[in-house]
Amino acid sequence: MLAPRKTIIGLSLLLFALTLLAYAPSIRGGFIWDDDDYVENNANLRSAGGLVDIWTAPRTSAQYYPMVFTTFWVEHQLWGLSAPGYHLVNVLLHATAAVLLWRLLLALEIPAAWLAACLFAIHPVQVESVAWITERKNVLSAVFYFASALCYVAWASRPSVTADRQKGKSLDQTPKPSCALYFVSLTLFVAALLSKTVTCSLPAALLLVLWWKRGRITQRDMISLAPFFVIGLALATMTVWFERSHVLAVGPEWDFSIIDRVLIAGRAVWFYVAKLVRPLRLSFIYPRWVVDTRDPVQWAFPIGVIVALAVLWRMRQRWGRGPLAAALIFVGTLVPALGFFNIYPMRYSFVADHFQYHASAALIVLIVCGLSSIDQRWTTGLGILVPLLLLTTVLRTMVYQDVETLWRDTVAKNPDSWMVHLNLAKVLAARNNEAEAQHHFEQQVALAPQLAETHWNMGVNFARRNMPDEALLEYDRALERDPRFPQAFFGRGNAFVAKGDLAQAEREYRRAIELKPDYAQAHHELAQVLVRTRQLQPALEHYIRAIEIDPNMAKAHLNLAALLTALGKPEEARQQFDEAVRLDPSLRRYGDDVLGRRLFPQ
Repeated sequence: MLAPRKTIIGLSLLLFALTLLAYAPSIRGGFIWDDDDYVENNANLRSAGGLVDIWTAPRTSAQYYPMVFTTFWVEHQLWGLSAPGYHLVNVLLHATAAVLLWRLLLALEIPAAWLAACLFAIHPVQVESVAWITERKNVLSAVFYFASALCYVAWASRPSVTADRQKGKSLDQTPKPSCALYFVSLTLFVAALLSKTVTCSLPAALLLVLWWKRGRITQRDMISLAPFFVIGLALATMTVWFERSHVLAVGPEWDFSIIDRVLIAGRAVWFYVAKLVRPLRLSFIYPRWVVDTRDPVQWAFPIGVIVALAVLWRMRQRWGRGPLAAALIFVGTLVPALGFFNIYPMRYSFVADHFQYHASAALIVLIVCGLSSIDQRWTTGLGILVPLLLLTTVLRTMVYQDVETLWRDTVAKNPDSWMVHLNLAKVLAARNNEAEAQHHFEQQVALAPQLAETHWNMGVNFARRNMPDEALLEYDRALERDPRFPQAFFGRGNAFVAKGDLAQAEREYRRAIELKPDYAQAHHELAQVLVRTRQLQPALEHYIRAIEIDPNMAKAHLNLAALLTALGKPEEARQQFDEAVRLDPSLRRYGDDVLGRRLFPQ
């Protein structure tokens, strides 16, 4: 039975109010990790042409989630780079997702539906998804995900024409399925996928819901969900390819056998269960455990998952199909982030709070419904958790106030991660806290001395401090670990430029490009050296190549404009300068130098 309209509105507003209260500290926060790529330095957000590129040029964005970047584009037009605006939108989207989840649970006649939606809204594990602007992917996709599910359930709940005929009913006796409602559901599902492809699990979840409600899955169910499965599989496959080819989730750090991945997945499932039940010591980056197929304890995790599901299957007659359906939805929604597919964060951790954002709804519903079915007093007890979780979420949200606070909290909880020390070192260096920054640069080398990257990071730090000899030593150490590490040759090129040895710098840049032909920065810096040594035609070619690889490299457009001016091509120079200014308006101040003067004195 549906609740009165005033009750629906009142409880929806209460969900919004509690969500805003829980995440209020984030609205005053700034940009943190990866927010520079997604928002601050994202040239696609600055023009109408950028909006087109968001949809048609996948490699111009950090990931191909055009719905997400379209929302960022709109916000950039409204309030530029004012972080509170982006944070507020994240909070409002999360609140909307919670309300839609509640309405979906009501439609499915699930008891304590509002309490389950409330716990989803204010649970501390959701802070990472809501307070981190980059994770707009989660909150936006959840809105479309739950809205699509709600529309599909409403459509599927209506009797079919065939069923009515079999029962001898006339076609005007009962409401018929609305094709419009079905296609709205499919459209919302595509929007969810274009926000984050982890939502590809929705059609499987809907099948489980239908099985739970009816005890069977009909041919009509399979046919109606077939387009969902096909589209979801296609976009999920594209994401897997994009992670490998663009995000570069490949290499020794992702080199796991299928057995290793089963062990990772099993342990990850129980990790997420534990964090939902006992949300203590939440961390932005969790320690990455060592996978050991000889350790019987590690085998206990995947075996435990199988046993738990088997028990739920065995007890379905006594407990009902609901617990098994919810558990399968929880595990199935986690699958894309369980380690079976390479994703970039696996290089430093196998788990993250934001990985279970969508899946957490199923487990929360299972716990709330399970306890309320045992004794109604349990529902009251869970209600007492609301203020406790609310306070915990507020405190956790404060950690996301600024990037230094976030990394200090993370390094305190995960002191053995070289990645964490590196990111804190970068923040401290940017704030001219040189002594402490140096300490953390040294820590990241000490924790992973076998990696070429840690020595390269140290070299970059020395180069930033105008210490080219020390930088060269670290780059050489990086090459000892990996002789084919292009960033080390690029760093050596920069060091030799600083030392005034342009001939050696040219050789280093060329070696970096040989190892990595699409190294846009190396092409650009090589062009800079070639200009200084008056090799103008080769310089022109490398500027153009840098721009082909990275059309958003504003400085490449600016320097190409200067070269074109020197070559007597003012119209082409003006085009490149205008593009540079479009990408980075602060470059407009170089107009007189770039367009009005020659590179070399007469």
